[in-house]
Amino acid sequence: MYEFIEGQVLRTENSTIPYTWIRSKQPAKSICIMLPGLGYTTQRPLFHYSTGICLDKNIDVLHINYQFAKNEHFKMLPDPDQDQWMYEDVKAVVDEVLKERSYDQCFLLSKSIGTIPMAIEWTQRKFIRNAFGIWLTPLIKMDKVYQALLNTELPSLCIIGDLDHHYNKEKISAIITNHLVDTVVIPNTEHSLEVKGDTLATIDALKEAVKHIQAFVKNHKI
Repeated sequence: MYEFIEGQVLRTENSTIPYTWIRSKQPAKSICIMLPGLGYTTQRPLFHYSTGICLDKNIDVLHINYQFAKNEHFKMLPDPDQDQWMYEDVKAVVDEVLKERSYDQCFLLSKSIGTIPMAIEWTQRKFIRNAFGIWLTPLIKMDKVYQALLNTELPSLCIIGDLDHHYNKEKISAIITNHLVDTVVIPNTEHSLEVKGDTLATIDALKEAVKHIQAFVKNHKI
């Protein structure tokens, strides 16, 4: 049985971060921290089914529901300051939750803009331990995200569409050389991992992505 804890962290007067913590009533050893995109929220299919996969494997789930697109203070900042703001928001929520319960293992799952704070943590490692990464449509045209994936020493899964505006064949080819990264390119899919104008093909693409997420979690869950 799981309990759903809705909360929010007030980090600064300009930054309040809602979250949903889904935790087992019997303490779990693992948690999956999920970092959505700007428009692709934790209610969208990739996060919905990933949450189900984790709960089926007795992995607690933390949805960090930041709202950068609605924050005028955030939008006025230059890109490096926005990146740090995102990271500090994520860290504040994780610190708050981990005061209540400790875990032996952490999956970090992010999509799109969520791969920016994930990339920062991947190099700084201020809150993750025994970590495994799931990178959905990572922003690999950004050097910090690309370098984090290219040089990671932590087992990771990278899923991207070949029509994604952040897809780069040369960078993906380089990432594939890192044996710790399972790299999946889904043909004909855009940044949302959807096939434009073809609902059934989109469902097939979603099934392909979820299949790889499920296998990765199964292979690495302690």
